[in-house]
Amino acid sequence: MDQPHHLDIDVPVRWTDLDAYGHVNNAAIVRLLEEARIGAFWKAPEEQIALGAPAPAAALPGGGTGSPVSTVIASQRIEYVRSMGHRRDGAVVRLWLSRLGGASLSVDYLVLTRDDPAGDAPYARARTVVVMVDAATGAPIRLDGETRGHLQQFTGDPLSFRG
Repeated sequence: MDQPHHLDIDVPVRWTDLDAYGHVNNAAIVRLLEEARIGAFWKAPEEQIALGAPAPAAALPGGGTGSPVSTVIASQRIEYVRSMGHRRDGAVVRLWLSRLGGASLSVDYLVLTRDDPAGDAPYARARTVVVMVDAATGAPIRLDGETRGHLQQFTGDPLSFRG
């Protein structure tokens, strides 16, 4: 898969992510996606960045307590391709934007490991639709031109899912 505009986010796989069968539980995969999305798009407060918190490459406007802009998840689709056991080296969540809408964006993901940098054998593939909203009213807020231009560099082809 050729995705020149993707972001690879390292996410730890915790011992508590395993289920009774010894593989990462389906609900834990949702957490891996969430951690990657936060790492890619949600900017920490300036005082935390000054202390060493990473600044995301694809920062969205707003976020955090007191911000006038918030985000909500409108939908999420996950296909579990194969089982993942505990990984001390963690997972790599490759993500990109497959659609930029008026007030929403679609984030596509592949859950990978470092021994598969080409993404040939993902553990899961997923898509999350994120909507930008006014934090006070919950009403959708359109992406402005500057934000849209910034996010455009992280766009790529949408994933294909099984029927």
